[in-house]
Amino acid sequence: MTEGSQGSGKDRAVGEPEPPLRSGGLPLPGLQHWRLRRGLSQTDLARRADLTNDYVARIEAGRRGCNPAVAQNLADVLKVDLQELRRKYEDTVERKGPPKLAGTRVAYRKVHQAYLKMFLEGAVGSSYGAMDEWEIEKHCQESTWEEVIEAVWARQREIECLGETLEARGVLQDPDLPAGVRSFLAAVLESFPDLDIRLLAEARRREPSEEGHEALTKAMRDLL
Repeated sequence: MTEGSQGSGKDRAVGEPEPPLRSGGLPLPGLQHWRLRRGLSQTDLARRADLTNDYVARIEAGRRGCNPAVAQNLADVLKVDLQELRRKYEDTVERKGPPKLAGTRVAYRKVHQAYLKMFLEGAVGSSYGAMDEWEIEKHCQESTWEEVIEAVWARQREIECLGETLEARGVLQDPDLPAGVRSFLAAVLESFPDLDIRLLAEARRREPSEEGHEALTKAMRDLL
């Protein structure tokens, strides 16, 4: 039992919000679920939320409660309602077993990304949408403001094409579609335009020229 908790929570139904701890902290059993759905590592999430890796790991493992203000910040970073982080999901608890099981999740994601890259390259000629968030962020950090805008417009074309294709074929409603594939594709679609606005905003903060600053600002407005 987590120290200061009201109970073990073992009998609590999946999907039911966990109650606050007696200490006032909030357990966040859904944190890992939403972090993985957004394609973030613990390091990525900790960096964006201005927390330590150990803090995030302890919360995900249920070894400590989370300060309510910090919990809300994590929800904002993950772009979900705080209540969603307080719910248990069947895939939240990390599997126990040989190390290869942990690697299997990563390997499958890489396969999903490889197939998506091939589809996007063939359909629209670019594949930024198949990148992890940290990859596209790194790409933009090393690019000129013109290249950042070009990448964002390419992502818009890719996401629109992917969304139209999936909707036309009813892919996400297919009951035989593996949950991992459905979650991956949904996360890609949901990343636009929030991720793209953030990429433009970060590029604008770095850009010293007035021309680049104005162009990036206009691009942001066009996405809103």
